[in-house]
Amino acid sequence: MGPLDVEIETRAAGLNFRDVMYTLGLLADEALEQGFAGPTLGLELSGRVVRCGAAVTRCKPGDDVLAFGGASFASHVVVPERAIALKPARWSFAEAATVPTVFFTVWYALKHLANLQPGERLLVHGAAGGVGIASIQVARLLGAEVFATAGSAERRDFATLLGADHVFDSRSLGFDDAILSATGGEGVDVVLNSLAGEAIQRNLRTLRPFGRFIELGKRDFYENTAIGLRPFRNNISYFGVDADQLMKVRPDLAARLFDEIMTLFGQGRLSPLPHRVCPADHVVDAFRTLQQSKQIGKVVVDLHVAPTRIERAAPEPAFQARMDATYLITGGLSGFGLATAHWLADCGARHLALVGSRGLDTPGIGPALEALRERGVAARVFAADVAQQTDVLAVLSDIHDAMPPLRGVIHAAMVLDDALLANLDGARIERVLAPKLDGAWNLHHATHFLPLDFFVLYSSATTALGNPGQANYVGANAALEALAAQRRSQSLPACVAAWGPIADVGVLTTNAAAREGLQARLGAAAITAAQALEALGRMLVHERSGLAVMNFQWGSLQRALPSARDHRFDDLRRLLDAGPADTGDLDLRAHLAQLEPAAARQFVTDALAAEVAEILRLPAERLAADQSLFDLGMDSLMAVELATALEKRFGVTLPSMLISENPSVARIAERLLASISGQQEEPADATRHLVQSMLAQHDEADQLPQADAIVADIHLTAQTGARLIR
Repeated sequence: MGPLDVEIETRAAGLNFRDVMYTLGLLADEALEQGFAGPTLGLELSGRVVRCGAAVTRCKPGDDVLAFGGASFASHVVVPERAIALKPARWSFAEAATVPTVFFTVWYALKHLANLQPGERLLVHGAAGGVGIASIQVARLLGAEVFATAGSAERRDFATLLGADHVFDSRSLGFDDAILSATGGEGVDVVLNSLAGEAIQRNLRTLRPFGRFIELGKRDFYENTAIGLRPFRNNISYFGVDADQLMKVRPDLAARLFDEIMTLFGQGRLSPLPHRVCPADHVVDAFRTLQQSKQIGKVVVDLHVAPTRIERAAPEPAFQARMDATYLITGGLSGFGLATAHWLADCGARHLALVGSRGLDTPGIGPALEALRERGVAARVFAADVAQQTDVLAVLSDIHDAMPPLRGVIHAAMVLDDALLANLDGARIERVLAPKLDGAWNLHHATHFLPLDFFVLYSSATTALGNPGQANYVGANAALEALAAQRRSQSLPACVAAWGPIADVGVLTTNAAAREGLQARLGAAAITAAQALEALGRMLVHERSGLAVMNFQWGSLQRALPSARDHRFDDLRRLLDAGPADTGDLDLRAHLAQLEPAAARQFVTDALAAEVAEILRLPAERLAADQSLFDLGMDSLMAVELATALEKRFGVTLPSMLISENPSVARIAERLLASISGQQEEPADATRHLVQSMLAQHDEADQLPQADAIVADIHLTAQTGARLIR
């Protein structure tokens, strides 16, 4: 802590849209890293001073203060002295936390930059939010006429009670016409803007000559949204405001402005904001409340009472093998089977029966056995073909005569003979099925009367997904899963572990092409033997079976294996937040093309409703297809979140303004389906949209009624030019 720093025990922290947008990924670190708080959550707080640097004079330990401070959702925050002010005694900590950011920003914007004068007109959006309420207070203090917008009748009534002179619907794209009408076509002097996209053009249209446009939002900056220069012909000034950056780059000005607003509060000319308090235990609810604009004024997180202590979960019990038992591993002389033997040794096993068709002639078996012996493990090698019942019985007889009692079986034996189905004959199918299926069946019959602790069958994740060229291998593993189900129905132990590709042991270590091909299909690296066996231990401890263990990206998997798009994986897709878009545009279009039009529409509508329900925190069944989403509580920020979710899920970009213009599930689904299926607008419609956009951009909205005539002229000119060229 430096000589001019102050340590504060945080009692309350204000939540801002900056925090919500950063959390949603709508603001990159670039947008925050140049600011006072930096790329952290939290910007303002109130609390009690704990320590002061040697040169601090504005406060002392024990003083109650409000302050700017990054990462303010914490028990203690260290801030420079210039960023604090003493809290008026009559204020609660929650009230104090509503003041710093909002009033500092508004005072800087309206007083310092816009120089708002008595009798001038101010347009402010979101009048029932923190910035809106503070703007109305400051505008009335400065003697300005206030034009405000709000998203619901209740909020518009609230804005009127606060002192707004004219209040309009912020969800109507015609607010500019309404304001021009209310001012006799003159417009306003200052716009305090927090809206994005097309609304910027409409705001500019409302400005009279020598007007000032003050941009508080950040998204359009970092999306590099284009603004035509034509509106600025009327001596209009444009200010991009980032109060966080002001505090870092111009600290003296920031301190002076902060002192000015605190003086006004001390004089009773400004008041803290109305607010909703959320305890720290429910900070997620606080973020969601602000995102959905459910509050009036400010959302404050109460940090006075520490969050409920989350007790550390008891360590999960580890799998332990018996030291006085024998464990049989088929395929245990090499590859993953041998890795399993070493894992059992790690778990405490001291007696292993390792079975392989080549026995002690297996390459590399000598050093492997020596490594086990050095760890105190007595490993006995059996040369046996587990597909032969007599061989299995002979192995079990030897174990019975010379080793401790058999308490566990792991069947890892396998043979691969890959080929397309048309190229497989009976012999090649039998070659793969015999060690897996016949071996498992023989082990089952030979041990079903023994008191085993576990009976593990090594299967493959391809049983659920399929794999081109491995029909025989997939079929063998499917049979193992059926055998395990039969054993469990008979109250016999059985565990099927369905492995994905394993990178560091087994066939993939000697076949780089196969390994790279599988990783490309999965979109992720193959798992290691250690990861697989750790999962096996958890499966045995919890007596689970039939679990697939693999790394994958669902989108890559669906592109490579069409079976992954089956409806039986819908729950997994939802869990992974991987919608139909992850199949890629072509796969999605192919899937929709196979459906009847009504079924395709229902498919898209259901997926869209699921996204909307998640954002609105409502049951999907409550969403009527023709009901306006705004009536259910969606706002412009949530429309941005929905547009982002749809792009992720469907691979189709829908502007958030388009969602605002089509606010029901049914209408958005229609546009979404048209985009997915590649349907384009008629040329006249596309041209009309372009003309209307250009007219609005160049402040020629009065010509919008003539848009159709302009379109007709364009097409006539194009047709004439085409004939001349021919």
